[in-house]
Amino acid sequence: MKKTLVCAASLLTLFLVGCDSSGGSDDKPKNPDAACLESGEYACQTGATEPLYPFQWALNYADSYFKDYPDVFGGGVDLNVEPVHRQGIKGQGVRVMVVDSGVDLHNPDLAPNADFGMSHNLVDGTNDPYPQAGSPRSDPHGTNVAGMIAAAQNGQGVMGIAPLATLGGVNYLENQGAANMAAALGGASWSSSADIFNGSYGNSMGLLPYDSPSDYQTPIIRSMKKLRDGKGAIFLKAAGNDFDGDYCSQSGVAYYDCSNPANDASGSREPNAVVVAAINAFGESSNYSSVGSVIWVSGMGGEYGSGGTYGEVATGPYSGPTIFTTDMRGCGVGYSKTGERTAFLRGESQRNGVPDNPDCDYSYMNGTSAATPTLAGVSALILSANPDLSWRDVRDILRLSARKVDVDYTQGSPDPVGQIPYGALMNLQTNQLQPRLGTKQDIRVGSTAVPIDLGWQINGAGNEHSNWYGFGVPDAERAVALAQEYKNGTRQSKRQDIKIPAFQNIGFWYLGDDYLGYAPDSGVPLQSQPFPYRQVSLLASWQSSDQIVDSVQLRLSGKNVCLGSLGLAVKSPAGTVSLLKLANDHYAFFGTDAFVAYGLSSVSFYGEQARGEWQVFLMAANPEILPQPFESKDDSGQTVENRPAPCVPGTQPDAAYAFLAEARIIAQ
Repeated sequence: MKKTLVCAASLLTLFLVGCDSSGGSDDKPKNPDAACLESGEYACQTGATEPLYPFQWALNYADSYFKDYPDVFGGGVDLNVEPVHRQGIKGQGVRVMVVDSGVDLHNPDLAPNADFGMSHNLVDGTNDPYPQAGSPRSDPHGTNVAGMIAAAQNGQGVMGIAPLATLGGVNYLENQGAANMAAALGGASWSSSADIFNGSYGNSMGLLPYDSPSDYQTPIIRSMKKLRDGKGAIFLKAAGNDFDGDYCSQSGVAYYDCSNPANDASGSREPNAVVVAAINAFGESSNYSSVGSVIWVSGMGGEYGSGGTYGEVATGPYSGPTIFTTDMRGCGVGYSKTGERTAFLRGESQRNGVPDNPDCDYSYMNGTSAATPTLAGVSALILSANPDLSWRDVRDILRLSARKVDVDYTQGSPDPVGQIPYGALMNLQTNQLQPRLGTKQDIRVGSTAVPIDLGWQINGAGNEHSNWYGFGVPDAERAVALAQEYKNGTRQSKRQDIKIPAFQNIGFWYLGDDYLGYAPDSGVPLQSQPFPYRQVSLLASWQSSDQIVDSVQLRLSGKNVCLGSLGLAVKSPAGTVSLLKLANDHYAFFGTDAFVAYGLSSVSFYGEQARGEWQVFLMAANPEILPQPFESKDDSGQTVENRPAPCVPGTQPDAAYAFLAEARIIAQ
């Protein structure tokens, strides 16, 4: 279990929220009068027909194999797919593209749903996306992802969330680049018919210019809105696995994310990318799951599953089961192969004397890479129930069907004695965390301590959002019911595109005559002063007209500015505050002091009225205090010491610099 209680008398006790799960594996329909929409041997049956289904807690929490192991399981939720499967809605008619390391579509649980006409190998040019790189660590990744989405219901192995969806695959991660990215995401004849694209990849530690002439990735993501005859393809994007990184941990304990999902140039800032975080079998954020204001919803990622035969034994504070799925065939390749760490992964496990993975065709995986395909599967169920939905409709349905989990998570702590909560204040002068919770009221001009997380917030439109969980964990039964409401006219489909204006300059700070030449020509306010480290400052404010918010974005450019010291918060006219970037992130470790069009985004304001004054607060830490060095293993297994690089301008209070802030409101 990830969190311990905070032992401060002023804090409330931490509660975990338990929501109704799928209700077991009884295959009798809950409504005996409901028509079955499926025919065949497995019509309207749940995954209880599959031998490895007891391990698929994300589909059937109540009857999971792990329910008898309280050290790794309890208090969580599943995706509530069984009521949908009992209706016979299993992804029929929906085409899903797995953009990944490649897919072994010949796996016996994937072959029934495989479409080689919707697949491509970017290494050898064939229509078989079997991995070519020969990398034991990455080759099996796409095959794992594919099984979570659409492993067939055929009486063997596992079952996907959408077991009748059509699967295609492309080994994009083995041959990347602009042309191949465009082809993989709908720009080629073999990919253009896909309804859903799963992107379990990315880099949440990058620093590429956003929405600029050198940014080829953003136009490709936007072009996906033209697919499906203009209704738009559904693009699900993994948030990243960097929460427990070493770059900003406190003595090896990760209190906040050292990266940011918004740093991922491969789509996370675009509204038509559904960014997915991960939760574990306790219904809490998975130990590794990256957090940030771009996260839309959370899927099932699990923990590390390293104890026992199936992950049922706790081996540390981050124990618990992973997500069981398909693997590359045979015991010589894949995550399941000879010599692996558990009997299941070695193909040696048995239950009741019957081998359950003798050919090593099945394995398990964690990560937001696993959470994302669980929601790609739910999205396939949604489109199967109503194929006329637009990308905006599906995105809304995932939000509207989401359940709030881990209500008071900011009061938890990774520290065994619970001294510092996840919602702690960070002292901007000492860069240290304080053992008390912060609130949005601490983000004010002149403050020297700011919160590292604000928890669940209800915005001005009544939508509840969290940087850890987005809008929550979708419920498939509710999602399908909403899809059907659009079909019968109860809800109005959103077919028009969202409105993405150009960025507007909102503030320019500088020191030194040489840097005045960096100022834009648009009449933006200029402020000449030493850079205000170690405190909160009002970076800029601007007025917006009548429109409904989809998301709010910032873009920063700087020269001789310590990016790793900067935290950014935006406050809406309704009073909602969103943390878009935390101070003392991984850029502080690398000493980054130059950046161009660095983009940030937040969906926390979704649905609010934009009219009124918006404010951007700069929360700048002390750049002279370096992060702690840490040790890691290199590719050869040797221990290496990683030492931080100083940000030189931070040691010079009157250093010349230039700093430009831009903003825009993307409207519904």
